[in-house]
Amino acid sequence: MKTASLTLAMTLLATVARAHPLGNFTVNRYAALRVERGAIGVHYVVDMAEIPTFQERKLIDANGDQTIDAAEQEAYVAGRVAELARNLTLTVDGAALALDADAHALEQPPGAGGLPTLRLEAWLSAPLDPTRGAVAFADRNFAGRPGWQEVVAEGSPGMAVTDSSVPRVDRSRALRAYPADQLQSPPQVTEARFRISPGATPAPAAGSASPVRIGAARFSDRMTELIATRAPLGPWLVFTSLLVAAALGALHALSPGHGKTVVGAYLVGTRGTARHALFLGLVVTATHTLGVYLLGILTLTASAYVVPERLFPWITAVSGLIVLAIGASLAASRLQTALAGHAGAHHHHADNHTHLHPQDHHHGHDHHAHAHLPPDGTPAGWRSLLALGVSGGLLPCPSALVVMLGAIALGRVAFGLLLIVAFSAGLAAVLTTVGLVLVYARHLFDRLPLDGRLARFAPVASALVISLAGLVIVAQAIAQMGV
Repeated sequence: MKTASLTLAMTLLATVARAHPLGNFTVNRYAALRVERGAIGVHYVVDMAEIPTFQERKLIDANGDQTIDAAEQEAYVAGRVAELARNLTLTVDGAALALDADAHALEQPPGAGGLPTLRLEAWLSAPLDPTRGAVAFADRNFAGRPGWQEVVAEGSPGMAVTDSSVPRVDRSRALRAYPADQLQSPPQVTEARFRISPGATPAPAAGSASPVRIGAARFSDRMTELIATRAPLGPWLVFTSLLVAAALGALHALSPGHGKTVVGAYLVGTRGTARHALFLGLVVTATHTLGVYLLGILTLTASAYVVPERLFPWITAVSGLIVLAIGASLAASRLQTALAGHAGAHHHHADNHTHLHPQDHHHGHDHHAHAHLPPDGTPAGWRSLLALGVSGGLLPCPSALVVMLGAIALGRVAFGLLLIVAFSAGLAAVLTTVGLVLVYARHLFDRLPLDGRLARFAPVASALVISLAGLVIVAQAIAQMGV
């Protein structure tokens, strides 16, 4: 058992850099239009990741007995396909065409954390009387949900598609293989316009040969694999899994963001101590853990009203506003202190040169030198530290949420909750370490031969760095909202 546990841990750590391509929140859509003589066909595909699938399964399980039988599945698919068709608009020269369902298919491939994903396919068609005209298509399903959105259109022997706003060949193989070079900015195409006429259709271009991930592997995440292990939960496996979760949390914190700059700027600009850095770590751990628990409870109990990915930009905005408020408050107080100290230095300087006596010359010189030393900064306040820690752990990690939902689905609730605590502790350990390093390194900066007039304003600069970081976080949240 120990050998197996260590092998699992080493494998997970060795492959941690492989992140899931599109995220556990995505709802991906695909529409392929094909024009034939007498009809237009639409192959429509919805590919849901783990968390939206978790919520969707509650709709499939109509009687709530935690099992999905054939009758429930068939009733769900029929109703869902009809709803999807109603939200698709297809017109020719402005005249609307009614789409009817010809066939459908439902798959639930395994995903991360022991949770399934969902793939729903529908083959729709509408009769086409004219052989020439302008066609317009629009997809209004799952508006505002993040994910891959792709539309393609092609002709058939005897019917040509020209002046098309969308390509003829897809890039994702009907959402079964996502090009690796487009994962950071997936297509967001929900409309198509083109003209149809009788004629020959040119041969399609060759598809992309970019590296892809197919099926459930595209959502793989090392954190969620911990909860999905089929091995018995013995003490050694639990212990090593917690260590791996903490290591993954630490590696997650080393990625861009997560408040490292804010923590460093705050502790450098204040008389921060090791106790302050440790307190920050504890607050981050508690906030991140409670945030995951709360979001998981909302997903479970209010799935009809709460869409988790839509909460994330708002949570990010709140975090950024907290950081911005702390930075602005510190900048104002430190600027006032620096200006007061600068004025005091001028007063002492004038006083020493006016009232010096020979025996007092050395004393006056000490006053002059002290006025040019870097100030100690404002003391670190516990309230500001608490707010800073809350902002650092406020945004839950999607992988941790998948672990919680997977633990519930697999009946390993206690194990999943412990993994989330370990992951949060690993994340906080990095922030704490950064804080401790900067607390002890601050004494090295005090020894640098800096000009006193500039060094006096160094704490103000660190406060401005905090404010700038808060502004960046708020701007990112606004961008995520689509504003």
